[in-house]
Amino acid sequence: MDTINQQVQQNRRRTWFVMAGFLLLIAIIGFAIGAIIAYFQDPFDIMTAVYTMIGFLIGAAIYSFFVYLHVTNILMKSSKAVKLQESDDPQLFNIVSDLVLVANIPMPDLYLMEDPSPNAFATGRDPEHAAIAVTKGLREMMNREELEGVIAHEISHIKNYDIRVSSITVALTTFIAGAGAVLIVAGISLIRGGRWVGFFGGGDDRKDSNNSWYIFLAILTFGLIMWVGGWIIRIIGVPIAQIMQFAVSRQRESLADVSGVNLTRDPQGLIDALTLLKNDTTPTSNPTSKGAALYINEPVTRQGKTPFLVKMFDTHPPLDERIARLKRLLGEK
Repeated sequence: MDTINQQVQQNRRRTWFVMAGFLLLIAIIGFAIGAIIAYFQDPFDIMTAVYTMIGFLIGAAIYSFFVYLHVTNILMKSSKAVKLQESDDPQLFNIVSDLVLVANIPMPDLYLMEDPSPNAFATGRDPEHAAIAVTKGLREMMNREELEGVIAHEISHIKNYDIRVSSITVALTTFIAGAGAVLIVAGISLIRGGRWVGFFGGGDDRKDSNNSWYIFLAILTFGLIMWVGGWIIRIIGVPIAQIMQFAVSRQRESLADVSGVNLTRDPQGLIDALTLLKNDTTPTSNPTSKGAALYINEPVTRQGKTPFLVKMFDTHPPLDERIARLKRLLGEK
């Protein structure tokens, strides 16, 4: 128990470092875009960069708070999950109710994803507002002991407040990606708008003509800044944000395996479940789900990865490592 508690505390400390990294990344992005805008000002005003940075941080806070409040609905809709009643799956409800009693947390909502690949994830704001989703493939593949190991893993995420951290990291990652997309679209719109100003502006009056060209150049310049800034975010900011999100995911998965076994007192159930997941190659039917990084195992997609990207963009530790760690709990080599 002491070892598990130490891992919980270590996981939380590392997570706060990653969260600070997210805020630093957003601040750098905002400051860089503001600095580019300030460069075209006469005179150069560094406060433009500061105000832009503050605006990005405020936007990230507002967006993250909204996602935090509605994370379950957002992730369940993106995963095409349907809420279950006890009559729909009595065995699943029985397993969950037994484990939450041991974990001393409220009963979470249960969802089923119509996905042939075996997987599961937990989400929510806290243990009082939590949910667990399992795929149809998982329910059909696993027996009671294996399913109990998977559910204990997900309940550990709830008990350890991993779901809160995951909700915020999902929100911050999607905010950064969304900010890049918005800037690209806005930049293109301004460039097109500037072209129309330049085409129709002016008239016969030389002064009006000059004013129109100044307006055209200002709109075109600002549009190009936004367009370039958007692509910088997409090319540099988004991958960095995803790497940090995946770092959090890898930490929480390793911890949940051990603390899940602490609930069931049966490492073999989860070992067998992870072994089944390791040997399964069924591709997910929903590869774009926002909750992919939260799953017990990285979803199998039809798109391959290059060896270089495997480690950097893996959302989970290798299953062999997770299985070996659990076997050590049984005293096996």
